[in-house]
Amino acid sequence: MRATWLYLVGLMVSLVIFAMAIFISIRPVAREPWPPAAAAGKRVWQARGCVECHTLLGNGGYAAGDLTRVTTTTSRQELLTFLTQPPVMRPSRRQLHPALTMEEAERLLDFLEQVARINTGSWPPPPLRPAAPTGGKGTP
Repeated sequence: MRATWLYLVGLMVSLVIFAMAIFISIRPVAREPWPPAAAAGKRVWQARGCVECHTLLGNGGYAAGDLTRVTTTTSRQELLTFLTQPPVMRPSRRQLHPALTMEEAERLLDFLEQVARINTGSWPPPPLRPAAPTGGKGTP
């Protein structure tokens, strides 16, 4: 009788441990939610189709620059001016850079600032530089 009781207790403990392991593995990972302004900026990014020309975190179009870290290299005021009063772009492109409202530009920059905080492991890589001539045939 004692062996049966120990077997049942062991089985119950094993089931409880198994159930806890399953519960812990399937529950959502606690994450810091993005601020509402950054989420609104993502909606501007999507609604304006910025991804068609710009790259973000390695994804998107290649017609324009990568914006993953643009907020770390350019001041917010410069970016606001560019987004609300864009300069004349090359006319050979399918689409000129659209002017955003000040509210859209503010939210978009909130989104890009949040993206710049993501640890990307040094992405994007630095631009390639042409190799210096080595002095082969035909080179002085």
